[in-house]
Amino acid sequence: MELQWPLILFTTFVAWSAGLFGAQGLAVLAGEGKRAQLPALIGSVALLAIGGVAVFFHLEHWERIFNGFGNPTSGITQELVCIVVMAVLMAVLMVVLFVMLRKSEGAADAVAAPKWLATLMVIASAVTVLVTGHSYMMEARPAWDTVLGPLSLLGVACALGPATFAVIETVRDEAVGRGIALGAVVGAAANAVLSVAYLLVMEGSTEAYTEVGTYFDPTHPTAGVVDMAALSPFAGESAAMAVVAAICAIAPIVTAVLGKRSGNWKLWGAVTVALAVVGAVALRMAFYSVGASVYLFY
Repeated sequence: MELQWPLILFTTFVAWSAGLFGAQGLAVLAGEGKRAQLPALIGSVALLAIGGVAVFFHLEHWERIFNGFGNPTSGITQELVCIVVMAVLMAVLMVVLFVMLRKSEGAADAVAAPKWLATLMVIASAVTVLVTGHSYMMEARPAWDTVLGPLSLLGVACALGPATFAVIETVRDEAVGRGIALGAVVGAAANAVLSVAYLLVMEGSTEAYTEVGTYFDPTHPTAGVVDMAALSPFAGESAAMAVVAAICAIAPIVTAVLGKRSGNWKLWGAVTVALAVVGAVALRMAFYSVGASVYLFY
């Protein structure tokens, strides 16, 4: 399957935005990072907007988008509704947070936001990422039909969110608190486990296909309709993507630990974010490379 760059960017930036917004909620619950909240909110909104714009480039005629949603019982319609509902909820929470931040300006002892709002921010961020990832789970594409797809996207959010917030804190000359520092390490570890597990599941998904040796594409009479070896993320062109995805998922654990121990989040936080972004993009590249449909075999 061809790489769908608009969707790769869409899922990556939505996960990044939700991860950062969730990290803001985590900081509030930990009583940290008040000065970084407003810049982080602006960053989260910008990342969400970039992801929203990117997805439109997947459509040749985006102005006709609603023509494809005439059937309310279809999967794509239900996915659109879920994603829009979560996007609206995120937007509402962002507006509420902005109002809270404006009210708390100038008061050194005032909290950035109430804990009930912080809890909703964390929950909404996680659900938004999971809903976005669930949209790609299809029985017709064995490599995609696993819960590890949405969970790997949630892992990306967990790795990017706290690390990005830590960088913003250092830029704002604010000490990175224990909650965000620990969140960056745990998030990087979760991302590594989920990403590598998903790569392994994608590798095993080739067993769902049946080798067909007697049916050929009429335009290529000497070649099989599908190259079974190409469906593995560890073979052919996909191998490099899988290796990069694995390395850039594991390496942020090291950089996050270095940031926590040294306190130099401006350096190690930025490196963690950069590695996690590259890993997320590489994982989605492998995701599309092995996303063959079973219809080719029948």
